[in-house]
Amino acid sequence: MPWKNGQGATTELLIDPPGATLAGGFLWRLSMADVAESGPFSAFPGLDRTLMLLSGGGMELDHGDQGRQVLARPLEPVSFSGDWTTQGRLLAGPCKDFNVLSARGKIRHELTVLELGPAFVALPDAPRLLVYCVRGPARVAGVLLEENHLLDLDEATGTEARAAAGAGAVLALVEIVS
Repeated sequence: MPWKNGQGATTELLIDPPGATLAGGFLWRLSMADVAESGPFSAFPGLDRTLMLLSGGGMELDHGDQGRQVLARPLEPVSFSGDWTTQGRLLAGPCKDFNVLSARGKIRHELTVLELGPAFVALPDAPRLLVYCVRGPARVAGVLLEENHLLDLDEATGTEARAAAGAGAVLALVEIVS
């Protein structure tokens, strides 16, 4: 789908409530985008935002008076306000990012990265946990999760994960808390 500012495209992975749109009314949203050139970020007033590189040579985020953040390497999340006017500058060519938005004051999110080996690892205890497989495969709550797949877990689901085929699986964990 087109970016809100019309200067690129994103892949929406999941939005809540189902059927909500960027025009309003969503509590949280997960998406990915291929960023081909430097430019302005879409404004998301009233939303908190976390961004993480999945691949590419890095990006600097210039938030004007609020400062700068550098995404130098993949899998290192940074958080900022969707209210801020933000310019993105690519550091070494195109990149792919993972983006989480949540409605400030209504819902809260936290994005962490979990590198897995062959032993089972406990997942965070959250009312809702979204598990994106960055590098796989991984066995999560009894489900084989392939690379680039997303699993939506609630507190009634199993809460452990491990790499399915030796070491090297990487998961992006998004905890959603109301």
